[in-house]
Amino acid sequence: MKNTKAEEIIPALRAMVALELKKSHGMSNAETARALSITPQAVTQYTKGVRAFGKHSLASNDLVKKVVKEYAAKIALRKRPVQETELLDLAYEVLMLAEAPRRESEKLEEQARSQALRILRSRLAAEQEAAELFLSEAIKSKDDIVRLLFRQVASDSLRHAAIMQAAISAAANRLGEGPLPDPERLRQLQQHEEKSHIHDLEEVKKMLPNNLLKILLDSVEADEAKHDMILDKLISLRSREQASGASEPTR
Repeated sequence: MKNTKAEEIIPALRAMVALELKKSHGMSNAETARALSITPQAVTQYTKGVRAFGKHSLASNDLVKKVVKEYAAKIALRKRPVQETELLDLAYEVLMLAEAPRRESEKLEEQARSQALRILRSRLAAEQEAAELFLSEAIKSKDDIVRLLFRQVASDSLRHAAIMQAAISAAANRLGEGPLPDPERLRQLQQHEEKSHIHDLEEVKKMLPNNLLKILLDSVEADEAKHDMILDKLISLRSREQASGASEPTR
């Protein structure tokens, strides 16, 4: 009921009060009509569900039903009809009750977002520090392969830092997901990536005595596995989006 005005829910509240007066207090259509300053025909329509309930979910809110029940009990005990200003006051009270869960949900969501941003910023700083450290070690190393390994770690840390920065920007600005390539195009990219895997590096590693080189080749295989994972998840996500779009009725 976000952005709903109090005046907009008065008809629905009047209908709920009318039904409560008839059901719990045994008032006739005429008595209910006099109490609410409406016509008996309107009460009949409320009873049949013809009017007022279509646009609002007030009748399913337990807190709102409790307030309406108490309000109807007060009306049943007095002689004078309800004034429009009284219904307006009731509407304001009901809106506060109806929107309380949404406000609490938004509060929890904001707390989670703030916590995520703190973690991402901390991780960003750690990745930047790691990149500087390993780049420094790579420069100092006298072994070409060790230098490559350290540079690879430094490069990965810089890339991770860029990812953290993008995640921070997306979370801070509440950015949604952008469009993805067509699933067929993603599969073509996956097939192209798989072509580079035709030679099994495990066999190559058995032929080489250099353990440092084996570690370097292990890192290549780890990257290839990561690429497969990324493409698999993109294909799955895009396929679900496509299936969801196809299942939506055309307008």
